[in-house]
Amino acid sequence: MSNENNSKQEIIDKITSTVAGLQKDNPKILYGVLVVLVMLFIFNFVGSGTQDTVHSSTALVNGNTYTMLNPNGGETLLLSVPTFGSAGSGDDMNICLVDTGTSVKLDEQTVVNYINYVKVSPTEGSCQGKSGWTSKVNIKL
Repeated sequence: MSNENNSKQEIIDKITSTVAGLQKDNPKILYGVLVVLVMLFIFNFVGSGTQDTVHSSTALVNGNTYTMLNPNGGETLLLSVPTFGSAGSGDDMNICLVDTGTSVKLDEQTVVNYINYVKVSPTEGSCQGKSGWTSKVNIKL
């Protein structure tokens, strides 16, 4: 036990002499190291706790009715294949633009490149009778 205490004391003495030497010879390095340590502490410990955001996944059931609600606002584009697309991606891919708040029936679900897609059929509005793919985030219970 005595040897263990002596080795700990030797380590503490070495660290103390190194810090004292840096303070005397090159204080910029010492203050730089202290700033880095404080920044690491702040980034690792400040803001963590029970209030962290937790993303939950909604289990959707094929055949159920949901509401089309684009989180970015506006209409939602239905595509012929489960992929990213835009209104300018071509008529062969674009099926229809569904208004926000439109009721849709969930036909299928798939995952492509880690993105969840759903195939829906609007039950009302100008797209009624058509079906197409969109991102899962565009439909709500």
